[in-house]
Amino acid sequence: MIFRRPAYYDKFRCLADKCSDNCCIGWEIDIDALALEKYMNIGGDFGKRLKQNISDGCFVLTEKERCPFLDSRNLCDIYTKLGEDCLCQICTDHPRFYEWFGNIKEGGTGLCCEASARLIMSEDFSLTESSISEDESDYPDKLLFDFLNESRQVIIEHLCKDSDFSDLIGCIICFAEELQFCIDNEDYTIPEWKNDIVSRSPDIKSILHIFTELEPIDENWIPYIYDSMRFSDSYQGFRSQNEIYLRRIAVYFIYRYFLKGVFDNEILSKVKLAVLSTWVIAYLWECRSDSDFDNLVIIAKNYSKEIEYSTENLETLYDAFYTEKCLASDFLSGLFSPGNSGLII
Repeated sequence: MIFRRPAYYDKFRCLADKCSDNCCIGWEIDIDALALEKYMNIGGDFGKRLKQNISDGCFVLTEKERCPFLDSRNLCDIYTKLGEDCLCQICTDHPRFYEWFGNIKEGGTGLCCEASARLIMSEDFSLTESSISEDESDYPDKLLFDFLNESRQVIIEHLCKDSDFSDLIGCIICFAEELQFCIDNEDYTIPEWKNDIVSRSPDIKSILHIFTELEPIDENWIPYIYDSMRFSDSYQGFRSQNEIYLRRIAVYFIYRYFLKGVFDNEILSKVKLAVLSTWVIAYLWECRSDSDFDNLVIIAKNYSKEIEYSTENLETLYDAFYTEKCLASDFLSGLFSPGNSGLII
């Protein structure tokens, strides 16, 4: 099997106790069957502690929603006492993600982790491949997969070019519209790269309001979105020197979600997710008076936690792309246009 991942994948290192957040706080942590069996067979005082803090295949969180094995220094007792090999699968993998397409396994590191987010936005995107000894999965529609794989490469290559970003966004949405038409009609011919969409000025408040109706993971998230709305009337757009970060964020979302269309024949909503997510992260960042790179990392991480790591929220957004007027293609195409809310040149 071929393992494909971004070049920065192998550079990822957990910050452990140096992280300003912690993936062992506020999350339900599922234990895979292999790790659970191992934990149940550990003896002594630590084995007793393990058994007392596991219920229904999950760690029992404390009143402050901390993993019971997270110590006062925010280090993992299982790691320090039993070793890395004894971590359950989710703790070993996070924030890495994987998808299988027949003889191809794709992986990456998620934006929800500040160490990973820093890598994603600091490195130019490129893919690397290697052979691994892993069983192939059931192959999706081969024609559709090849069509989407090539189409994704077209989008990523354009995003990495030194060309006008606002025009690129319009082209990407137009391209996605054409791709969806091709898929719906089982015509797997790569369409022309063009922009036939007439962009319209976005309704910032309506867009942000959609996010206030999602299910929050952090109780501070919804008030934070409401607070950001007060800047919408006076909002001037994005500073051109920050454009490189927007490109890398957009590439991340395209890379992570685009090929999933092979499983549900749905591409347009996944491209819209990439465009909208890039814009919301950038908007929240520009609303800050101290909009330095460190704050961008934190904002991107928080957005990812709220959206990417909630299946319910992702599905709600996917549906909204077809039901909410403010998320129509012509409005999304105008998100980055000068004179609307776009880049300040």
